[in-house]
Amino acid sequence: MDMYRRPDKLLKAIDKARNITLKACIQAAELTGGKVIMLPLHRGSDGFMSIKQFETFYWPQLKGLLLDMIDAGLTPAPFYEGVWDNRLHYLRELPKGKTRGSFQNTNMFKAKEIIGNIMCLTGGFPVSLLQAGTPEKMREQKKRMGETVGKNGGFIMAAGSAMDYCDKELVKVWVEPTKEFGKY
Repeated sequence: MDMYRRPDKLLKAIDKARNITLKACIQAAELTGGKVIMLPLHRGSDGFMSIKQFETFYWPQLKGLLLDMIDAGLTPAPFYEGVWDNRLHYLRELPKGKTRGSFQNTNMFKAKEIIGNIMCLTGGFPVSLLQAGTPEKMREQKKRMGETVGKNGGFIMAAGSAMDYCDKELVKVWVEPTKEFGKY
């Protein structure tokens, strides 16, 4: 509602939150010695807000935070929850090789095409296959992802979301094609 009723106040609040988040990321890195910072992005996906709203209330602030983190010597590793198919081209504005993108339900083949030379891609393997798929379908998906998304490197095979309720035997089957198709 604030996007409609109080856009100026909302933008000020977002800037304040950005600064707080940056400080927290820097402190976490100092405490742990780690440089890769995971950021779960719950509300930027396709369908959550219009492109105009995304361009006003989301992307400039997220891009600014990611660039600030890079300037601080950190590697942002956002988890792009939901589907980001219609927002992938914005990620091309990030500096090459400075971020890692984990994706939940985004079309990984499209992601490779649009941003595969900008960042390392991870995730996107359908958890539904690990819950109720067949070994044949999993092997086919793994091969396709490995040969296409993994072509020329820059891809880490991973599930698109939490692996709750996955079939243990299917998870074991999942690992084997990764070893086979995950080399380049």
